[in-house]
Amino acid sequence: MKRLAIALGAASLLVAAPSARAEDPPAPETQAPTNPALAPTGHTNRLKSMWRFELGYRGSFVREATFDPFSTQDYFAQVSLGGSRTVYTRGRFSFAPGFMWDYGKTGATSRGDAASLEVHRLVIPLEGRLHFGAWGYAFLRTAPGIAEMSAEVDDPASPANLTKSRWLFATDVSAGYAYPLWPRDNPMDLTPRIWLQADSGYGWITPIGLNLAPDLPSSDPRIASGVDLGSLTMRGAFLRVAAAISY
Repeated sequence: MKRLAIALGAASLLVAAPSARAEDPPAPETQAPTNPALAPTGHTNRLKSMWRFELGYRGSFVREATFDPFSTQDYFAQVSLGGSRTVYTRGRFSFAPGFMWDYGKTGATSRGDAASLEVHRLVIPLEGRLHFGAWGYAFLRTAPGIAEMSAEVDDPASPANLTKSRWLFATDVSAGYAYPLWPRDNPMDLTPRIWLQADSGYGWITPIGLNLAPDLPSSDPRIASGVDLGSLTMRGAFLRVAAAISY
């Protein structure tokens, strides 16, 4: 009996050993990959979000009788220089504030005397854009700001030129379209882009009284009369074309 008990015990150990090996803990599961939709990409659509600088030409139609002494036509030409930065995007829409400087000067003959008008316009364009991918974007722009208007008449009978200069409130409202000339294929490309754009709208500067007086120092004892040409309001429709570069 003793020998039988020892044999049975040995047999049970041999049977139990493979079972123990089969119950070893399983290998840990492989971790699921991170959802790529939640991972930041680090890319920016350069056709939508950008720094942008433009140089262009602006032509305004001014149908004011008091503009006639300074121009032989109802038209005022200016050069435009500006820049903007996209600060908000959502879907196909974006918003970009910026700055713009318009400068122009015109001259003619007033009552036999040479007359000139010089205008500096400094505005803050607030631009809403609707994007069409590689085809560019349409935009609506309002641009409040200030303008310096300086009028001058060269009167030979006066000891000095007759002048008047004032800073005034100015604003524009316009709509237009900007088209990317190059490159257009990859919106994530960091290469600077070249744009061509045009917009049209209505501009306005508050009136200035053209009561011109001799440009003499207050200590000058000479007495000279001036001239009053009335009140001039620089307002009217305008068209602007520009080339731009963006980053």
